[in-house]
Order: sequence, then structure tokens, then C-alpha cells
Amino acid sequence: MFSPYCNNSSYNIVNIKRPIYLTYSFINHWMQIRKKSSVITNEVEVSSTDVLTDETQFRALEKSVTPLCRMPYEKQLVLKQQWTNTVCKEVRSRLHNVKTLITLPKVFPISSSPQINEYRNKDEFNFRPGIDGNPKTLGFFVTNPSKESIYCVSAMKLINMKQSHKDVAQVFEDFVRKSELPASYDHMDGGFWRGIIVRSNLKGDKMAIVVANPRGYTNEIMLDEQRRFNDYLKSMNVDIQSLYFHPSLHTRSSKDSTFILVDGDKYIYEELCGFKFRISPDSFFQINTLAAEVLYHELFNLINPTKTTTLLDLCSGTGTVSVIGSQHVQSCVGIESVAQAVNDAKETAKINNIHNCDFIEGKVEIVLKQVLNELSMTSDLSAVLNPGRAGVHPKVINAIRNNRLINSLAYVSCKADSPITMKNLVELVVNNKKSRPFTLKSIKPVDMFPHTKHCELIFMFKR
Repeated sequence: MFSPYCNNSSYNIVNIKRPIYLTYSFINHWMQIRKKSSVITNEVEVSSTDVLTDETQFRALEKSVTPLCRMPYEKQLVLKQQWTNTVCKEVRSRLHNVKTLITLPKVFPISSSPQINEYRNKDEFNFRPGIDGNPKTLGFFVTNPSKESIYCVSAMKLINMKQSHKDVAQVFEDFVRKSELPASYDHMDGGFWRGIIVRSNLKGDKMAIVVANPRGYTNEIMLDEQRRFNDYLKSMNVDIQSLYFHPSLHTRSSKDSTFILVDGDKYIYEELCGFKFRISPDSFFQINTLAAEVLYHELFNLINPTKTTTLLDLCSGTGTVSVIGSQHVQSCVGIESVAQAVNDAKETAKINNIHNCDFIEGKVEIVLKQVLNELSMTSDLSAVLNPGRAGVHPKVINAIRNNRLINSLAYVSCKADSPITMKNLVELVVNNKKSRPFTLKSIKPVDMFPHTKHCELIFMFKR
């Protein structure tokens, strides 16, 4: 499970649930670029034979999570611009393979992130044995190839994370190490403490979500541990605006929707592009708030909507695109599968006195066709598709292509080189007899994730 970039996860930054060998094809590709260009002076090499020790563990985690952090930021942008060009050529190559010829779209210069350090507004920390053998080590997972073992390494030296998040994680680790209850690495292992999620806004308000495995533990035990941790936070003078307890029976906590408010406010709020957004424990919000403002500014420049435009916001999350776009269009319709995110979007619209947005709960591939039927009288329909790393179901692409009213589509991707995303992009453009294809007009890169190998791309399609 990953999400240093989306969060989608949940991006979330990364808590790896499987072994990672500190190698990435993306970085290998960049290293090939380095051989042909003099723009990169600080080589970032990741060796699969690195041996984890007390001294090397932090560098190993750095190489895994922020592999470009020792490279000047300007050179990071050069690499991501070159990668964007590579993605563009890959799309053309795949279309050529299916006998659809296109001219290369315009690739705009990359937009930088206004903040390059400590920019993440959400981080998730989990337990695993540390290099020293302590079973209650909180952080992120790396693999020691020489021993084929997974170890947990503290995130204290990662520069893309806020110090306030690290401080909360450190206090939580200290508390759990004093607890008689064991840590849980797997939902069937009998352990209790799984980890903690820390969210914050630009003002510094923090939300902490303690994740625990309730299997085999009574409600009395769970309630007592919630109270004890809340008291411990206060005794350590840690200021948390919103503290939640999240009992999860599954390996991936997103399968559970139970969030128990232990203390403080039910929500925190963030200011973005002049609007106030409500943030719940499990709602999606772009991981880099200031860079998200850049992203949405560029997005609407490309869409160029008018007051007669209806904006279709697919995979709408907490309604960010709809809320920001509401000032530019006649109306917005958002579709999102997470119920709490839909509730947040509706409440955000109310808070900002917005009356031209409607949000629908459901999977896009299931409800989109019906929504498009209801919009059949719309004269100007533009769509924004902003899925997670995995892209979208082919039914979504088919529904978009089959609707004659959609002549403008912005596909926003945080992992454009993933197989499904690539397939989505090709299927929008490929020639077939069933529906009229789109033309890929332009690609705009925005660096949402400094020091990492990832970059947000806006693909602008017209027909």
C-alpha cells in the first residue's frame, strides 16, 4: 500500500506492507538519462545489496522514500520534465502499436512546488521490529536483502515530512513501548497496536488517528487504552486538535469505517484557493496543499470553462475540483465512492455558500452512465477525471467516449506510467467504430512531491 503522492491514499507518505528492495525502474530510467546529460551532478543510486545496520538504516529509508533529496531541487525538476516527455512518447508508441497515429501533444514546462520540505499534510506510521530488535519500532518498512527480513526504520530524518508529525509519532512510540499490549503486524497475530496516522493543515492544527487491531480485545480494554493515550499526550504537552481511535479488523484499515472521536474537534479545516475545506479522518485531500493550489490553477487554465459549462468531477474525493471550479462554471457534479468524502464535500459547499455543486456517492463505473443520461440536455460538458494510482475501470472510459456531449476531458494522474493509467490514456484516443475518440492536446506536469520520483500530470483531451 502506498501513497506518498495520492492518497490517496491515501498516498498517503509510504508505509510499505510488502518488501521493498530499494530499486525502482523509474530511477533506473533516470540514471540512463544521466549518462546522456550533464544536468544531473548528484547521482542517486539505490543498491539492492545494501545491508541495513544502525548506521545505514536511515540512508536506506531515505533512498526508498525520498530518493532525490540530496539533489538540488532545480535538477529534480529537470528529471521530472524529461520523464514527462518519456511518458508522452510512450503513449504515442502504444497508440502506434494499435494502429492509431497521433502527433505528439504539447508538453508544458513543469510547475514547481512552492514548498519543497516538510510539505506533507498526512503521514501514516506502522509498527515492526527495528534494527535493534525492538518489536515496537514505529516508522516505515525497508528490507535487509542480506537477511531477507523486513525492518522498521524511524522517519525522523525524512525531510518531506513535518516535524510536528514526527513528534506525534515519537510520543506514540514511547507510549506503546510502555504499554503491556503487543504491537500488531498482521490482523491475525494477536497484537493490538498497529500504528498512527497524523494529519495537519497549514495553520498547524493536527488530527491523530490511532489504528489498533481489536481482535480478541474487549471494549473495556480499548476504551482504557484510548483514555491512557489521551492523558499521555496531555502530560507530554502535545497539542492535538482532534484525536481518533480506529479499530480495524483488516490488514488494510481503509476497509473499516469506524472512527471513534476520543478528544477534541470532529474535523480540522484547510484553506485552499480561497475556500475552506472540511477534513475527516479518512477523507482524501491532496498531500501537498500549496502545490495543490498550483495544480488546480493550471487545471482550470487548461479546461478554460465558461459560465455555460457543466463540470463533471469524477473521483471527486472531498469535492476539491468542484468547489474550486464552481466559480468558473454553471454547475458541477461530483461522483465519489467514499461516503464520508461525499459528506465532507457537501458540507464544504455549505461552508463556502456554494449552491451550484451536487455530489453523488457511488463507484464511477456504476453511476456515471445514469448521471450522463440526466445531463443529456447540457450544451457544454467538461469532465475532470482524477483517479488514484491504479487508474479507472474500462467502463468509465467507455462511458466518457460514448457520451457525445463531453468534448473536453482533463485526466489528472499521480502515476502516469502505471499499466492501467497508460491503458486508460490509450483507450481515450484509440480509433474504433463504436465511439468518437479524443485527441491528446497537451500534458502539464506539476511537482506535487519534491524529493520523490513522482510527479502529477494533467493530460488534456479534446474532440
